[in-house]
Amino acid sequence: MSTLAEQERKLLDLLTHSVHRTFADARASGVPADVFADVESIVRSMTSALPTSHIYDQLVGPFYDTSGLTRWWGVSRQAVAKAVSTGAVIACQLDGGGWVYPTWQFTDSGTVYPDLLALWSTLRAEADAWTCASWLRSPLADLDDCSAASWVAEGRPIEPVLELARADARRWAA
Repeated sequence: MSTLAEQERKLLDLLTHSVHRTFADARASGVPADVFADVESIVRSMTSALPTSHIYDQLVGPFYDTSGLTRWWGVSRQAVAKAVSTGAVIACQLDGGGWVYPTWQFTDSGTVYPDLLALWSTLRAEADAWTCASWLRSPLADLDDCSAASWVAEGRPIEPVLELARADARRWAA
């Protein structure tokens, strides 16, 4: 497993290479320097896609915030809000009113694992978002101490996990 410092170094190396390539292409194409004049805005845009830190990171995170998710998906805040309201994305609301989206729900292409959404809707029928997100990330003895989120991401069969989710949802409802 990589340390946070190692991940930072990898990211900076790849980012540096990408920025150098972008500027080389711009120079070769005769792009004027003022296109890149608002450097702070460019940095904000680039870093908004990074997972953010919240108190729940240890158990449920890391997370994207709404700004990061809109940039990654290339959609409006309203489109993200619609995805939340229709259950098309796993979202948890912070005390201050903002929303966060656990990174583990997303495939590399930015879609949400459909089986996670099935589990999410089963659990959400009986519990709050934080409880459900915690359940999805907690090691489950019946899954050889694998979390439901990891189980789904590894492409394993959904039925055993769905049965566990249904049983806990029934227990929570009682």
